[in-house]
Amino acid sequence: MKVRTKKMVTLLLALVMVLTLAACGGGASTTGTTTTTSPPTTQAPSGGESTAGGGKPYPNANPDGTINLDTIADYDWDYDYSQNPRYKVAYLTTEGGPLYAQSAKDYERIMSLYNCEWAGYLSANGDSNMYLTNLQNMIDQGVNGFVLDPDAELFVTIINLLKDYPDVKWMSQMAPPRDGSKDAGLPIGGNLVNPYVGFDNADSGIQQTLKLIEWKEEAYPDVPWEEVGFVAMAFSTSSALQERVIAAEQTWLEKTGSTDNFFVADVVANGMTIQGAINTVNPIISTNSGEYKHWLVMGLIDDFATAAASVIDQLGLSDTSCVTTFGGPSAYAQWDEGQQDSFRFALASVASMYSGRVMGALYAYLNDWATPDTIWPSWIKWDDHGADGHNFAQLRLPVYWLTYDTYQHFLEWTDLYSNANEYDYDVEVDINDYEPFMEVPAEYKAP
Repeated sequence: MKVRTKKMVTLLLALVMVLTLAACGGGASTTGTTTTTSPPTTQAPSGGESTAGGGKPYPNANPDGTINLDTIADYDWDYDYSQNPRYKVAYLTTEGGPLYAQSAKDYERIMSLYNCEWAGYLSANGDSNMYLTNLQNMIDQGVNGFVLDPDAELFVTIINLLKDYPDVKWMSQMAPPRDGSKDAGLPIGGNLVNPYVGFDNADSGIQQTLKLIEWKEEAYPDVPWEEVGFVAMAFSTSSALQERVIAAEQTWLEKTGSTDNFFVADVVANGMTIQGAINTVNPIISTNSGEYKHWLVMGLIDDFATAAASVIDQLGLSDTSCVTTFGGPSAYAQWDEGQQDSFRFALASVASMYSGRVMGALYAYLNDWATPDTIWPSWIKWDDHGADGHNFAQLRLPVYWLTYDTYQHFLEWTDLYSNANEYDYDVEVDINDYEPFMEVPAEYKAP
């Protein structure tokens, strides 16, 4: 059954969506991962309002009325969230940019569904001290729930600050929250200090590298690899982002046989901005453009990908080059304008599902339905969790490759799925076009 945008979603379709999603827990994402064992979020009626009062004891409760800790963070349209206290919630980032602004917009919408007061979005513009000041000021103003997106090295400082405020709850976005430990056998960044909703960062680096290799092999099959330059954009102080770079280099070596033409553009010294990325990647590409006329760039994040594509365009190499990103809002913005250059691919997720699960977990903490140690018990990885007996989960979300020809369909589907009204593309979508959940990966279980 096909639908022409979310404006034409009817109550009957919404009911069909509920039944369909409840039945289709399986399937494959475009990166080879599979869909979830956790039941999907119940869909809203066409008007976006709950059809039930406060009859359910908890969102997505078990049949006997008890809490299901694997689904408590999924939004439940049949639960009356207004019966609970009205919490004050904010979103704080160290950096700014389109990806963060898009996230803030989505959090504001989702927080209203949870009957929470939106205290606002604050960027510290790259200043870690300002980030901590913003956090303290908002606590002093009565904010008791936070979505935190700081530089990774700030998490330990943040935890120490929040020890004095036991009623304040938080979830992170983007980077896994880790303690910085460097003991042998630990993941990059150390032990988890809170649950994490997000992605396999190493797999992101692998997938971006494979996509770039695939593009080159299809577009320029006769060009030898030694005539192709590869740039991995990097921000080395972020352990999560560095995992992508390390995986990219390993994949490039495995597939092409050499890293002589593998360059790392570390933006740390110039700042996590488009201009900072331009200042970092321009010397690499311009200096080596005599030797390499074909460039493949793992853009890492949106601003870095935009910067690399800009440099490539200025050098007249767009037709022979390709840039990818993990994210997508910057790509969507230029594609909306009809602009097509070397920025060709975005590895994207369902933004509303990402922010929805983060907010759902935060709301569960605020209501004492779950704790960071108990939420998502099925998603605790045997060799990557908290220290000292803590068992923090890592809930993973699927990702999809988007291009100029496919992004509108995907974004329109995200609106249909989450009952949002963010996009207005004239494309047909069906609720089964994409899978919004994953199964627990096999590597989560001990060998």
